[in-house]
Amino acid sequence: MAITTYEKNGKTYFRVYVQDRSKTFSNIRIQRSKAGITTIVEARREEKKLTRHVYELIAQMESKGITWKEIIHRWEICAKHGLAGRKYTRESVVDHVCRLYTHTPTWLDKRVKDLGRSDGRYVINSLLDKSYTTSTIKGVKSSISKVWSWGVEEGLIQGSDKSPVQGIVVEGAKNNYKPILTIEEIRKLLLEAELQKHPWRHVWSVAVLTGMRSGELLALQWEDVDFENNLIRITKSYSSRIKAIKSTKNAEWRNAHISDDLKKVLLEIKRDNPNSVFVFHHLGGWRQGSAGLILRNFLKRIGIEKYVTFHTLRACFATHVLASGAEPTQVMKMGGWADFKTFQIYIRMAGVDVKGVTDDFRVTPELGLTDNVLKLR
Repeated sequence: MAITTYEKNGKTYFRVYVQDRSKTFSNIRIQRSKAGITTIVEARREEKKLTRHVYELIAQMESKGITWKEIIHRWEICAKHGLAGRKYTRESVVDHVCRLYTHTPTWLDKRVKDLGRSDGRYVINSLLDKSYTTSTIKGVKSSISKVWSWGVEEGLIQGSDKSPVQGIVVEGAKNNYKPILTIEEIRKLLLEAELQKHPWRHVWSVAVLTGMRSGELLALQWEDVDFENNLIRITKSYSSRIKAIKSTKNAEWRNAHISDDLKKVLLEIKRDNPNSVFVFHHLGGWRQGSAGLILRNFLKRIGIEKYVTFHTLRACFATHVLASGAEPTQVMKMGGWADFKTFQIYIRMAGVDVKGVTDDFRVTPELGLTDNVLKLR
């Protein structure tokens, strides 16, 4: 609180400034000021009035609690230090925080007491409108509920034990379908990319031929490529969230077979950049998550109208290699799928689970026999 003077048009005026911060919530800070006061008595009277007004505003805001942004921030600090009820990895904490900042932007400056079911429905409907997958929507709901429950346990959220998204059913999300590229479309993609010397042509080829994830390709080094034994040792992955190289998704290393087609691609990359440590140059937009957009734009340019992501190339690898007759367990190992339930999606898409089922089921008459019966008649 302060009363200061200033000169204007040869006259002396007083300015009153009052500010205070909540003792309970550090993010609540109110400041008010008034200028153009002609006497010190009036200035002191105005100072008392503003002080009372600031106290009332702080009390009003304290009654509503802290903002959603502050809840997220406090949870992040506690989670990183193992004080959030369970142990979280650094990557997991970053995942939850990024998810909340990305998908609940309209909540950030709201007081948690002002958040209700309508806010929860707005978030879920926004995700559905943008065609996010079931797993993504469930992940957002999980992150919201996790941080909300922690806030309730810590006494930061009072009067509402249930998060705004609790109990909201995601209708129709299970029917989400992501198309893959057919063999002909994959061949067209790689041919056109090669003819046009597209900077991503080698990345797309290796992705289709190995099933490697985007981060695994970014982190791939030449020391991981064994031409003598035709193997790629996949031990690490680049994380765009922490901006560093980390372990693979399931924290286990694996091997990928180098086919003749893949060897040609790798040798061409090596010939173009013989002194490079990494197999791929870090192309523009890759680290920023634009790999899918770049792929979609190129497919559209060559006449393939399908909404795909970079991860679609991994699905193409699994589906078409399985359809070619490869053993499912080998494909699963090479691609690094730890959950067989997830991998079954590709088995169904490839038709492996029903292949040959009706070979011995015959009910239509033989053509020659039918002709003989007609002649006898």
